[in-house]
Amino acid sequence: MEQDHEQPQESSSQGFWAALLADAPWNAQSVIAAAVATIGGLTSWITDFSSPAVAGIGGSYLGGFFLGWAFRRFLTMASLMAGGLLVCIAVLKSTGLIDLDWTLVETQISHGIVAARQGAEGLKQALSGYLPSTGAGAIGAFFGFRKK
Repeated sequence: MEQDHEQPQESSSQGFWAALLADAPWNAQSVIAAAVATIGGLTSWITDFSSPAVAGIGGSYLGGFFLGWAFRRFLTMASLMAGGLLVCIAVLKSTGLIDLDWTLVETQISHGIVAARQGAEGLKQALSGYLPSTGAGAIGAFFGFRKK
């Protein structure tokens, strides 16, 4: 007698999301503490016991933490894709299937670097007006980026 033991297989999208959310950021102790502080700050502000500063700083930390965590995941995937693309370009170039104008490539890269510097300077100017929240967000982004 033959028995069928079929294992349920995960779809590729479920496997992708499971790998992406492995060691989820909301389990970190600092995220839990910041969430409690944010909720407590909002509650005390609504009941007129304090200003919204505690909620703003806690919320900024949470936002920064999640952005840092997501940015780390993005960089991992982007670097893998960029490496694969460079390998493909190198193989195609060595086989003679494509011919690249390296001066044009260098020009485009230098234009991209200048645009990124200008954007970073504008972001720095905009965020300097929100220093307490920006500081909490930057600290959150740092710890979120470090979250493995």
